[in-house]
Amino acid sequence: MNLLYLTIIIPLISFLILVCLGRHIRKENILVIGISTIGLLCLLMLFVCIDYQANTVPDTSLIYSRFLWEWFTVGTTKVAISLQLDGLSLVFLIIISFFSLLIYFFAACYLTSSNDIYTFFAYGNLLISSLFLLILADNLFVLFVGWEGVSISCYLLIGIYFQKRKVNFSAVKAFLVMVVADTFLLFGIFLIYNELNTLNIRELIELANENLAVDSEIIFWITLMFFIGVMGKAGLFPFHTGFTETAIAPMPVMTLLQSVTMVLSSGYFILRFSPLFMMSNDIFDMISILAGITIIFAGCVSLVQNEIKSLITYINLGQVSYIFFAFVIQNWVLSLNFMISYSVTSALLLLSSSLLIKVCNGEQNIYKLGGLYRRYPLLYGAFLLSAASLCAMPWLMSAFYTKGDIIWGLMMNNKMGLGTIALIGILLSTLSILRLIFTVFHHKQKLEHFTTVPRSSYIPLIVLAIMSTAIFIYLPLPIEGIVPVIDLDTKNQLMLQLLLAAVTILGILIAYILFFDSNSEINEIAHAPIGRALFKLWRSEWRFDQLLQLLFVTPYLYLVQLIKKDPIAQWNRVINWGVRKVNFQIESLENGRLRWYMMSIVAGSILILLLLILI
Repeated sequence: MNLLYLTIIIPLISFLILVCLGRHIRKENILVIGISTIGLLCLLMLFVCIDYQANTVPDTSLIYSRFLWEWFTVGTTKVAISLQLDGLSLVFLIIISFFSLLIYFFAACYLTSSNDIYTFFAYGNLLISSLFLLILADNLFVLFVGWEGVSISCYLLIGIYFQKRKVNFSAVKAFLVMVVADTFLLFGIFLIYNELNTLNIRELIELANENLAVDSEIIFWITLMFFIGVMGKAGLFPFHTGFTETAIAPMPVMTLLQSVTMVLSSGYFILRFSPLFMMSNDIFDMISILAGITIIFAGCVSLVQNEIKSLITYINLGQVSYIFFAFVIQNWVLSLNFMISYSVTSALLLLSSSLLIKVCNGEQNIYKLGGLYRRYPLLYGAFLLSAASLCAMPWLMSAFYTKGDIIWGLMMNNKMGLGTIALIGILLSTLSILRLIFTVFHHKQKLEHFTTVPRSSYIPLIVLAIMSTAIFIYLPLPIEGIVPVIDLDTKNQLMLQLLLAAVTILGILIAYILFFDSNSEINEIAHAPIGRALFKLWRSEWRFDQLLQLLFVTPYLYLVQLIKKDPIAQWNRVINWGVRKVNFQIESLENGRLRWYMMSIVAGSILILLLLILI
């Protein structure tokens, strides 16, 4: 574990090489650099994992620290670059390395342009380096540096085709949303440092438990600032724009961001500071409200999306909320298990969609496709397994157990409303994904020409398809003693599993009735008055962009116009105009008539006497 710092240095060096020399390196050499970088990281993580297990004592939590150098000193506070590895950070490092390897391998088979390949691998390596720094940091300041590195990397990856105005706009929009949220995170760091006078993560958690009262005002504001910062990465409503704008990026980029980066970085942050969040009950109420709104919002919008990338993005956004539902019931181990399940399902769905778009010559409109289940049976099977996971297929998929435990935990904690919303979310995601599958694979074929893809592209899909099944449910995770472990009461849970199975079957039946036939009842619903109103609202994403335009953009442009006209100079001109007007009136009184002057003196004397008497 003495070479742990190489997990940050190796992808950073690879990023610098590709950025500086990528345009002058052959495509084959770029692939070698990109794949070998992530291969070295996976090999290094294997050695770290073996070393960690060899040094772990039963019933204890091993914490390894490595001081590198002192960065700077402010007063009595010293900020050092040092790394810390425990069971929680080890789990996240392994997950990120594994999924990055699959995505990098897929990108090597999927991308054809040399420019696309070198920019993807370069910015992807910067992203991985930032993620590893975020996870291994032992103090909040260094963690924030890694957090900002993730934001910058997301901006660069989303804007790979920055020459296109729409892509550039989306990248800037996503970056602004993340930076606004990051500002709140920075406020939280200032607050906790002001209270505890330390930035070391282990020390501040211990001091918070000793010195800060549960449900106190300061702990609420600290956790609130942290949660808003997390929302910017995770994409919870109303910070979902940073998540949804990733749909403009190439498919390997979408997979890396939606399946790995945004969910795992935000999930790690909350798990790392779970003792602080447990000290504020009010913050969990806010988390539950926003997670519930996000599920309904994403589910409704996904039902009316016709572009494959947008449809998949909103489906994934709805699934992220279940992680926060697990946080609400404070079952941290369950939340980590669902993160793994989400990453598997999301990556499988996105990579399958990548191949679908590729073979269809870049066509994304689902109503311009059809009849593909005989031509591409392996791709059809991958979509069916993705759908089975999203639908929480009873007793077959790992998502059935993780989602079921989350919903059961909500109901056991007297949160029946949230449990009902979670069930509705499963129903909406079932309708959305089956709408895509029935339309693309079962409707009448419309395309005549297709593109062949390398068979090696299916290897990551096969691996992910196997991992999505119930075989890999509840993997052993070395996080005992790091996050609180809560035993879930499973008594009478079979009734909930039967209810969940009934919701899944109901969703499949409704989807079959509405979407299996191209001339189905959905057309009547869409043309009904209430149907038109709802579809218009959902297509406009609840008019959220118009609301932002009204609340922020329009006032900002108005202020810009005022500043453009130099309001200070305008104020000076008003004063000068007023002085000239008064001076002109005074000049008119100087007419040289003695009677007028005497009357003015008498009037002024009377006015002065009145003021003296009244005052």
